Amino acid sequence: MTLLRTGLLLLLVSLSGNLLADGYKTLDDRIRPQVSSDKIEVTAIFSYTCPYCYQLEPQLQTWSESLPDDVEVVHLPAAFNAQWEHLARAYYILNVLDMTEQAHMALFDRIHQDNANLGSQRALRNFFADFGVSGEEVDQLYSSFGVESRVKQDTARLRNYKVTGVPALVIDGQYVVDGNSAGSLGNMLKVADDLIAQVRANR
Repeated sequence: MTLLRTGLLLLLVSLSGNLLADGYKTLDDRIRPQVSSDKIEVTAIFSYTCPYCYQLEPQLQTWSESLPDDVEVVHLPAAFNAQWEHLARAYYILNVLDMTEQAHMALFDRIHQDNANLGSQRALRNFFADFGVSGEEVDQLYSSFGVESRVKQDTARLRNYKVTGVPALVIDGQYVVDGNSAGSLGNMLKVADDLIAQVRANR
């Protein structure tokens, strides 16, 4: 009995090691990417309040700039709770106003460097005012049909990806990478590179 238990334990350790060595998990069902079929989608799932997302974002931006033309990175703000959904709406407002490149990292900085509490619409109005956007426009967009639709669509995608923590990367709608599976934040991008190459080779 002892030998059997020992053998089973070694088998479990071996299997766990293989799973960790892979650096990612594979979804049973591939979620159809949002980008054009000739591109490989990388979905970056994040929350503005997450310190690890804040650490990863500059690395992700630098990495994104070096990617081949057949790879496209899209962001998905995780709305796991009401506070995160509130800040997800801020991201969608940036999208609508075509301000993502200008103010996405600034929103991260406001929370993590300035220790600002952006947990209210009034606080968001003050943030956007620094970029010349009126409070009235922020309020209108916050509850607009377009923003509401994005919240619902991305929340559904989040459930389908079976992601329960951030930051996470989803490659081609099927391979999920996070800090635990990859071993570190920095390794997430290395695993993503390998998966992108794998997806490209299998097309």
